[in-house]
Amino acid sequence: MSMKSILVPTDFSACAYQATEAATQLARRFNARLHLLNCLDIPENWDALTSQEQAQWPEARQLIYNAQILLADLNRRYSDMDITTSCRGGKVAQEVARYTKNNGIGLVVMGSHGASGKSEYFIGSNTQKVVREVHCPVLVIKEPLSEVNFDKVVFASNFNESEREPFLHFKEILKHFMPEFHLVEIHTSSLLDPPYILSQEAMDEFRALCAPFSCKTHIHRNFSVERGIRAFAEEVGAKLIGISNHNRHPLKRMLAGSNVEALVNHSNIPVLSIDYEEAAETPE
Repeated sequence: MSMKSILVPTDFSACAYQATEAATQLARRFNARLHLLNCLDIPENWDALTSQEQAQWPEARQLIYNAQILLADLNRRYSDMDITTSCRGGKVAQEVARYTKNNGIGLVVMGSHGASGKSEYFIGSNTQKVVREVHCPVLVIKEPLSEVNFDKVVFASNFNESEREPFLHFKEILKHFMPEFHLVEIHTSSLLDPPYILSQEAMDEFRALCAPFSCKTHIHRNFSVERGIRAFAEEVGAKLIGISNHNRHPLKRMLAGSNVEALVNHSNIPVLSIDYEEAAETPE
């Protein structure tokens, strides 16, 4: 997984700025190009319109002008960095998915107010839609980070075989931080919980994959998987929560329905949702 290009969807709000700040630190660490994308309420085919046709949309022209001024300000703020800026019409998740695929993006970094009730553009729903629709790792930043230092991380899973590849993607991204890994499976005291010994054996196999990094395994009990992940991460002082959201292997046994999105929405600790495009199959 290449980390040479990092994308930040921005509406220039405070939470988007926090994501941009975090992304710049990551871009410096990975020696990556930073892409800043602003999605506007303008016709999706704007670039295909003639100048005469565009003149019929004065409000759209003003929106684009304003966005270009703000993107230029960000370019000047991070003048030491390799930055590409773009503003486009269309829905956020769809444009992020399209941009990610067309530009070889290795990581999307987003800000989110989540469930705080603030009504800015990137309130929970847009971030959740990106997590749901974009087949690329998505890092969600909820609180300002004075320093991006993911030296203690949690990976929550059911640790079946289908989780191996997403975990290796997670490890590949985090290896630059030389982190301490905490592997956790949440049991909810339901009949669906696997026997303790089987859970431990599965986690032991994943612990071997953590080498050469320090790794600890945990089975944590809570009445809710999503709440359990958050409680455990806070308990161990984690700097980041990782979770698989890969389209072929959703954690349906562990995280039914929208619980991945609920975790993104409610966790104050940054969440890294792992998804990726499958390699193209050779035509028969």
